[in-house]
Amino acid sequence: MGRVHVLPPEIADRIAAGEVVERPASVVRELLDNALDAGATRVEVDLEGGGRELVRVADDGEGLSRDDAVLAFERHATSKVARGEDLDRIVTLGFRGEALAAIAAVARVEMVTRERGTEEGTRVVLEKGRLLRVEPAPRAEGTTVEVRALFAGIPARRKFLKSESTELDHCLRAVVRAALARPEVGFRVRHGTRRLVSVPPGQEPGARVVELLGRKFGRDWLPAEGNAGPLAVRAWLARPEAARPGRDGIHLFVNRRPVRDPFLLRAVLDAYRGVLPEGRFPAAVVFLELPPEEVDVNVHPAKTEVRFRRPRDVRALLVGVLGDALGTPRAMGTLPGPWRGASSPREPGGPAPRGAPGTWAGWPGIPAGSSPAGSPLPGLREGMEAGSGAWPGPAPGSPANRGEAPEQGGVAPAPGEPAGDRPPRVLAQLRNCYILAEDERGLVLVDQHVAHERVLYERLLDQLDEGELPRQALLFAEPLEVGPGRVAVARERVEDLLRLGFEVEPFGEEAVIVRQVPAIYGRSARADVVVEVLDRLGEGDRPGAEPAFHRVLSTVACHAAVRAGMELDRARMEWIVRGLWACRRPTHCPHGRPVLLRVDFSAIDRAFERA
Repeated sequence: MGRVHVLPPEIADRIAAGEVVERPASVVRELLDNALDAGATRVEVDLEGGGRELVRVADDGEGLSRDDAVLAFERHATSKVARGEDLDRIVTLGFRGEALAAIAAVARVEMVTRERGTEEGTRVVLEKGRLLRVEPAPRAEGTTVEVRALFAGIPARRKFLKSESTELDHCLRAVVRAALARPEVGFRVRHGTRRLVSVPPGQEPGARVVELLGRKFGRDWLPAEGNAGPLAVRAWLARPEAARPGRDGIHLFVNRRPVRDPFLLRAVLDAYRGVLPEGRFPAAVVFLELPPEEVDVNVHPAKTEVRFRRPRDVRALLVGVLGDALGTPRAMGTLPGPWRGASSPREPGGPAPRGAPGTWAGWPGIPAGSSPAGSPLPGLREGMEAGSGAWPGPAPGSPANRGEAPEQGGVAPAPGEPAGDRPPRVLAQLRNCYILAEDERGLVLVDQHVAHERVLYERLLDQLDEGELPRQALLFAEPLEVGPGRVAVARERVEDLLRLGFEVEPFGEEAVIVRQVPAIYGRSARADVVVEVLDRLGEGDRPGAEPAFHRVLSTVACHAAVRAGMELDRARMEWIVRGLWACRRPTHCPHGRPVLLRVDFSAIDRAFERA
C-alpha cells in the first residue's frame, strides 16, 4: 500500500485556514474586505474577548442571494475573479475566495444577508466547516457575519493567541487601516459595551488621518503629494518629533489596499534618512495609486505583500515626494513645554508650501540640491577658532551675492515673495551654541553645530556626485595604528577612500599611512579621523543600513563643522542660516538630530496673556 494519500476535506480545510486566519484580526480584516467590496457606506464591528470569543461585522452593502450566501462558504468561491486574465487587473480587496471557508473551518459562523431589491434575507450557519442550516431571516439590505469561539476546536492554535488586550489592539489596527483607506465610509467599533472607534462617512482624507491617529502622533501632519506618469503618491507625515521605537506608525496603501510590504517600507525609511536618529521610526500614512496591471497583489494568502512591475519608478517617486515634504520649513520642530499646541497657519490637511519648479520651497531661486554660493569650505573652522574674522566670500543669498541693496525692516518679504520662503533674520548668539533668529511666525532657534554640519554635508554630497571630494596633503604623511580589521578595509576599498578624499596605504598588518584627507578640514586636518571613516566603510551597505558613503560624509561634515562654544559674529551666523535655508533638508542634521526649533509668536502672546 502506498504511503501517499489525499487528505480528508476537513483536514485540508484546517491547513488552508492556517494560511489565512492567524488571529482574530485576520478575521476582522477579511470581513472588512468583503464589506467594502460590497459597496458598504457604513460598517459596524463588535468584539468580545479581544475577538477570540466574538467578531461581528455588519454592513449596508449590496448583500447576497440565498444561493450565493451558501456558495460563498465553498473554497475558492468568489464573485470577483472569473477568468485567468482577471488576476492581472485586480481592483477589489478580496479575490481568492478563501476567507469565509477558512474562517468557517476553525469557528462557528453565522451569516445573515439580504440582497438589494429583495424582500427576504437568508441565514446560513456553519461550524467547523460543516453546514448546519439555511433559513429565511429578517434583515435590512446588507450583510452581517458573526464569528464565535475562534480556534475553539484547535487548542494548539488557541493557546498561541496573546492576551485579550493584545488581540484587541491587532483588531483595532485592522479597522484603522481600513478606515484610513476609505474615508468615504463610516466605521464604528465596540468591545463589549465600550465604543472604541467611531468615524462618520464622507470625511476628507486628511481629517480622517488626524481623527484616527492624531491622539497618538499629534494633530499637525505634513501633507505630501506628487505623481510621475500613471504613478501617484499622496501622504500625510507626522512631525519627526513624533517618531517611535517601532514601525507600527507607518501605514501603507496600494490602490487603497492596506499592505505591509518590505519594499515600500524601505522606501519610506529611505525618505526619512537624515531626519530621524538611528533606531527611531516615523509615523506616516502613504497612499500609492497606479494602474492595477502595474502591481501584482496575488503574492501571499494574507494579501499584504505586493510586487511592482517597475519598482525603481515606485521607489523614486516615494522617496522624492516624501523627501520634499520633509525638506520644507513646516517640518521644523516646535519647542516642547508651554509652547506646545501653538497655532499653525495651515490646517493639518492643507497644502504644503511649494516653490517654483526646480527650487526648494525654503529659498526661492536656488536650485534643489545646490549648495550655498561661496561656501567657506577650506579653513572655515580654524578661522573661527583663531578668531581671525576671515570669511571667504559673502554669506550665501546675501545682498552682496544677489546684487541687491541691503534689506530694511528685517523679515518682511520682498514683493511677490511668499511669506516663509525667506531665511529668518539673525538676532544674536545664545550661549555660544545657538543662533537666535526670527521669521514671520516666531522665534527660530538654530543649533550652530548641526546647522553647519547639514550645510557641509549637502555640499559634500554635491561634490561626490560630480566625481570625488577635493583632497589636501598632510604636511607629513602619518602612520596610524588601526588594527587588522581596519587595515583589511583600507586594502579592499582603496578607490572608495580616494573618492571620499582620503589617501590611505596599508602599513603592515596593524597600521596604515595617511597621506591625504578631504580639503574641507583645512588647517585642522588630522590623520586620526581615518579610524572612524574606516569603521563606517567596514559596516558595508547591508540591507536596512544607511549607505556607507552617506555615513562617511556625515562623519566628515560633523568633524569639519563649527562646535558648540565657538563665538560667532553676525556675518558668520548669517552665513550658516542662509546656507541652511538653501539645503534640501534644513530641519535635521545627517544623523537625525533637529537643527531648528520654533516658538510661535501666538504661543508667546498666550503665555503673556496677550492673546
